[in-house]
Amino acid sequence: MKKNFILILTALTALAWACSGSGDPRPDPASQVPAKVQTDKSAPEEATAQKTRPDAAVRPGMKMPGGGEQAVPVNVMRVPRKSLRSYLVLNGIVEPSRKIQVFSRLPAYVRQLVREEGDYVRENEVLAVLDDIEVRISYEQARIALDQAQVSLDEAEKNYERSRTLVERNLISEQEFQAQEAQFKQRQFELRTRQENYKNLELQLGWTRLRAPSEGFITERLVEVGGRVNANQQVFTIEDFKPLLVRVFVPTTDAVQLKTGLPAGVSAGEVLPGTAFTGEVKLINPRIDTQTGTIKVTVEVFDETLRLKPGMFVEVRISIGDKADVLAIPRRALLFRQNKIYAFVVDGKRAVQREIQIGLMEEDEVEVTDGLVEGDVIVTVGVDGLKDGQAIEVIR
Repeated sequence: MKKNFILILTALTALAWACSGSGDPRPDPASQVPAKVQTDKSAPEEATAQKTRPDAAVRPGMKMPGGGEQAVPVNVMRVPRKSLRSYLVLNGIVEPSRKIQVFSRLPAYVRQLVREEGDYVRENEVLAVLDDIEVRISYEQARIALDQAQVSLDEAEKNYERSRTLVERNLISEQEFQAQEAQFKQRQFELRTRQENYKNLELQLGWTRLRAPSEGFITERLVEVGGRVNANQQVFTIEDFKPLLVRVFVPTTDAVQLKTGLPAGVSAGEVLPGTAFTGEVKLINPRIDTQTGTIKVTVEVFDETLRLKPGMFVEVRISIGDKADVLAIPRRALLFRQNKIYAFVVDGKRAVQREIQIGLMEEDEVEVTDGLVEGDVIVTVGVDGLKDGQAIEVIR
């Protein structure tokens, strides 16, 4: 029974294996269906976007696809008549009217500082005190020696007068009289010597007080308390700010228009924005610097507020001429090409380039002597890059 069961199981296994290996494989019906072609919708959209997107930014004055021209935006104005003042604009450095160095006359130690840097001092005011012990001892000795010389002189004078009386009476010899006379003259000479020595030491005693030789501001202090100074050593610097000076160097072609007394304006730019100081041309050097071809001109400036200080870099504007009722246009309206000067005049909706001649020049405006008439409309903003006959769009 057991054997029969094994045989049956073996036969069924063999039959199942044979059936699975002998059948023809049939393709899956789903695999026979043609794959659908996937349409790319992004391609036509990108093509459409490329058609609508401009290839490049439109620039002013550029030819458009339809054959037109892009108008350039500009600002314009009518040419007026007005008064102009011409200036020479130069740069310089502010200087004090006087700069004085104070020296010590004696070798001594500094005992006291009376004035400091930045202080305003008047003439003969004490700046510092030197130790005077050595000088004072010599001074007292000289005073005593002077008193002794005076006593000796008085005694010699009495002896001289007595001898003269005696010699007149023939009571003493001529030789004795001459001896008394010589002694009297010797005492006179000694007294004068003692007097001069006393005056010298009195003067040295005064030198122990360092004084200001002129009024002004102390800009340098070169000594310290307890430090020793030598004879002829600089100890202070004093500068006078009333007035201040600005030395500028003017080209020879412009210097011929200058004369003393011309008004000038001085400004310190970013240091003192919006602040101008008045001055005038004080000196004009008669000599031309052969290396630079310029003339040194000194401008005098008064500033009671003391805001303008020596060492500042400033701009100097010297007025050299005035004209009334002239045609004036802004400098920004000028175009310089090939050593000629042009302005753009508005003609309808286009800008026409016109050569002009200019005269007096102010800071922001120039006089037009030829090429324009009063009432002409010119381009003031947008001149750069503008071409003759180019279309324009007036913004203002």
